[in-house]
Amino acid sequence: MIKLVFFDCDGVLTDHHSSWTYLHEYFGSRDNSYFAKLYEEGVISYLDWMKIDIALMIHSHGKPIRRRDVEEALNKIGVRGEAKRVIDKLKNMGIVVGVISSGIDILVKRVCRELGVDICLYNELVFYKDELVPGGKPSVPLHRKPEIIEEMASASGYSMDNVAYIGDSRWDIPVFKRVGLPIAVEPCGEACRYAKYTVEDLGEIPEIIEKYKN
Repeated sequence: MIKLVFFDCDGVLTDHHSSWTYLHEYFGSRDNSYFAKLYEEGVISYLDWMKIDIALMIHSHGKPIRRRDVEEALNKIGVRGEAKRVIDKLKNMGIVVGVISSGIDILVKRVCRELGVDICLYNELVFYKDELVPGGKPSVPLHRKPEIIEEMASASGYSMDNVAYIGDSRWDIPVFKRVGLPIAVEPCGEACRYAKYTVEDLGEIPEIIEKYKN
């Protein structure tokens, strides 16, 4: 029985695949896959990766990045039009709905607020005197998503068999392998192979969940 549904945020509930990549593009830096590889191999921590990413942005921007600059950039990322209707349907079915994202708090909190989800988890940027500084609060490191979801499910009295997860990237594969109902949103690359269902439209999700609700 599915009792909890967790959505990834970037690319699943929004119209851009990565808030981190978007900020790199916005401030003129390069989202260097080299550091992603170092994190994936356990050479650097997620906090190290955040520090590097933000330092690259500040350096490329050529001047301090203020909170309003980040907000202005992330406000250009939209929420998928069908997302609110889908979340409302799931909640009306008695499902607890959460968003768990390794994306950026300024965007994820807005998405959660607009959609009215029950649980909202994200990573936080840190500002000093209103200026973005390298680092942050990595509450949702990519590699820890499965454990965090399991902790949240257990706290509600459920197991991972009671959880559906909706994602779209290779970083979601470890979660897909652990939850009872993995659903991938296309385009999902190699992650598609690890999902029980793949969907093109979020509107397909409530019907899928309905099959596993009782």
